[in-house]
Amino acid sequence: MGPAGNTKLRPAWAVLRFACAAVLLCGLLAPAKMAWADEGASSSDASSQQEVDPSNRINPRQTPDNSFLYDTSIDELVQADSSYQGNYVQVVGEVVGDSLVAEEDPGCHWITLESLETGSSSSISVLIDDKYLGYIDAYGRYNQVGTKLQVRGTFYLTCPSHEGIMDIHAESVQLVENGIKEHEQFDIATFIPGIVLVAFGIALTFLYNYLHEKER
Repeated sequence: MGPAGNTKLRPAWAVLRFACAAVLLCGLLAPAKMAWADEGASSSDASSQQEVDPSNRINPRQTPDNSFLYDTSIDELVQADSSYQGNYVQVVGEVVGDSLVAEEDPGCHWITLESLETGSSSSISVLIDDKYLGYIDAYGRYNQVGTKLQVRGTFYLTCPSHEGIMDIHAESVQLVENGIKEHEQFDIATFIPGIVLVAFGIALTFLYNYLHEKER
C-alpha cells in the first residue's frame, strides 16, 4: 500500500488506540473504586457500631415497672383503683386545715391537700418532711386561701404503714403559690338596716308609753 493509503489509515488507528486505552483505564479503575466503596461502607458500619451504647439497646424481655411519674390530680387519685397503688405521682393542691405531727414518723408532719378544681372538695393526706413546713404560710379556711404546693411521692390507695388510709408519702415538695389572708373591711352600710330597725323599735316604745300615759 502506498503513502496515500497509510495516510488514510492513520486516523482510524488513532481512534482505535484511544478506545483501547479508555477501556483498559476503566478496567483498572473499576476494581479500585469498588474496593474503596466497600472500605468506606465497612468503616461507616464499624463507626456506627462503635457509636451505639449497649446500654441503650432495647431489651424485648424487659418487664414494665412503676418508676415513671404520674402527673395526675387529687380528684383522679380519690377515684383511683388498685392499679395506682405504690405509683410515683405528682399533684398540685391547696393546703387546708392544719398540720399534724406524724407520731409514727419522726421528723414528719401530716398536711391535707385539697383539689384546685372548681366545685371540687376532694382532698388527700400527705406525709411530708418537717423541712417543707416553711413553705406553708397559710392554711385554707374561712377568709383565707391556703398555700399551693406541688407534691411528688408514692401514692397508697390503702397505706400499709398508716392503718390503710389513702395518702401520699412525699419525697419532693415545691412551692407553687403563697397563701392569701383576706381581711374584712368595715362597711357601715351593712349595719344600716339594723340601725333603722332599732330606731323604729325605740320610736314604737315611746309611742306606746305616750299613749298609755294619755289614757290615764
